[in-house]
Formats: sequence, C-alpha cells, structure tokens
Amino acid sequence: MKMDIFSFSRLNLYQTCPKRFYYKYVLDKDEPVTKPLALGKAVHKTVEDMIKGSDLNSAVQQGLVEADFHPEVKEEEIREIVKKAPIHKGIGRTEEYFCLPLSDSPSAPYLQGYIDLVEENEQGVTITDWKTNWKPYDIQTNHQIALYAWGIQKKRDVDKVCGKLSFLRFGRESVHVFDKEDMEQARKWALKLANEINSKLTILEIMPEKVDELFPDEPSSACSHCPFALECFRNFSQYKNY
Repeated sequence: MKMDIFSFSRLNLYQTCPKRFYYKYVLDKDEPVTKPLALGKAVHKTVEDMIKGSDLNSAVQQGLVEADFHPEVKEEEIREIVKKAPIHKGIGRTEEYFCLPLSDSPSAPYLQGYIDLVEENEQGVTITDWKTNWKPYDIQTNHQIALYAWGIQKKRDVDKVCGKLSFLRFGRESVHVFDKEDMEQARKWALKLANEINSKLTILEIMPEKVDELFPDEPSSACSHCPFALECFRNFSQYKNY
C-alpha cells in the first residue's frame, strides 16, 4: 500500500485533514468536480493556449473542453479572468513537469508537480502559478511554490528561483525569491510527511482497525467544502452513542 509518488496537493491535504486524505487517496473515493476546480482548469488551459499562440476565442473554447463543459463555468467569466493575466505569446514554457526523489535514499518517495509557467532570462528563472481564488494570500503561506522552485533548482542547477502567485481575478501577485535554504525547508517538509504517510499505510495493512487513529478527522473551516463531511459527522455521532 506504500505510495511512491506524492504531490504538494496530496501532502497538503494530508496535513489539513488525514481523514479526507484517506478517503480520497487510499480508498479512492470520488469527489465531485466543483465549480472552483472546473473554473481553475478552464482558466489554466485558456492561459496556456494563449501563451502557445492561440487567440482568445479559440483558447476559451479549449478551456471549456478542459472543464468538461461544467454547467457552472461560463465563457464570460473565463474571458474576464484571463484578460487580467500578464501574458503574451511565447512568454515561457507552460505546464513544465518534474518528478524527483525527495532524498538520496534508494527507497525515497518522489515529488511530482506541474509548473504553470517557467520564464528564463539573463536575470535567472521565474516560475508562476495562476490562481483563480477569491482570496489572495502570501506566497509563503504554504510550501507549494518553494517545492516547485526546488524542482526547478534540481533541473536547472540554479541557486535562486523567483516564484510568483498570480491572482488573476485581482490582477495581483505575491512574489518571493527562493534561495536554497527556502527550498531545503520545503523539501524536508515534503519528505517528512511522505514518510509519515507511508509508515501509517504500512501499519494500516497490519492493523486495519486502527484507521481512525492513523488517519483522524481534523474539524476545521475546510469541512464546509469537504464531500466527506457528512460521513465524518455520522461516524462521530455513532461513536458518541456508545
């Protein structure tokens, strides 16, 4: 049951709520495609195609296809968001993929990721992640961009990487230049959580009855957006009756 490849989103979900991680990635329970998720896919695809040379109309249509024509995702909203993106044709490489071991150990878990935009010039390397969130936040709030910077550092052998979160709705960016210390802290965070998850999965194979101890629910504001919240509530209610 050991997992070999992780992503930031998978690790972040585990840190936010181990129970939701268990439902989604261990039990492989389906989660509904919400409007924010579908809209994010549509906008990312539209921006990507425009950077590659497509006109706005063609790119928006491809964005709708990427979102599987989600009923709540409207062409007008995609257009309004994308128009605020600071892009032009050929600005850089889009959707650059990396998959790298988190340590030198032969059994080390891997971290993978897709970087929305990578720009290279005489000043160095800049990476950008497009966001359609309604609430902007600081780039150092979590380890996402630091891990992407680490991936670029390993691939390009550079000492520093400029990272940007581009909040397209607001035309705002949060920027930080990540040095090797920043990247190393993020790598250690990812490795620690990946190893912790795999240790718990090993125990779970031997003692499946320990699932609630190994992957407990973590009630928080995130519960309001969790498709498994009702199931957790039912389990909690049953437990209280004993």
